[in-house]
Amino acid sequence: MDGYFSRIMSLCIGLKVTEAWFIANNINVMSWPARSPDLNPIENVWGVLARAVYAGCRQYNTVDDLKTAVPEEWSKLDRKYLYGLVKSMHKRCLDVIEAGGGNTSY
Repeated sequence: MDGYFSRIMSLCIGLKVTEAWFIANNINVMSWPARSPDLNPIENVWGVLARAVYAGCRQYNTVDDLKTAVPEEWSKLDRKYLYGLVKSMHKRCLDVIEAGGGNTSY
């Protein structure tokens, strides 16, 4: 199989069963440090989305108003920006490896 499966490395119930499944199915697993925002571009997206939802210091009177605004703003996100985040993952991974799992410029 070409490519890698990525997952956050954390202790959890069933870890040995999961490891055995990956091995049995010949799936390469990339070590993924827990709490690594450099390898989690969705954090960038949440920031852009939050700024759009609250643009101009907008406030919401009800939770339902906010629930309406979030998907509305989500649908307006620039697809080129999102694609750029996806394309950046290879470099992000290499940068984290080069930094020994430490912080990068992302």
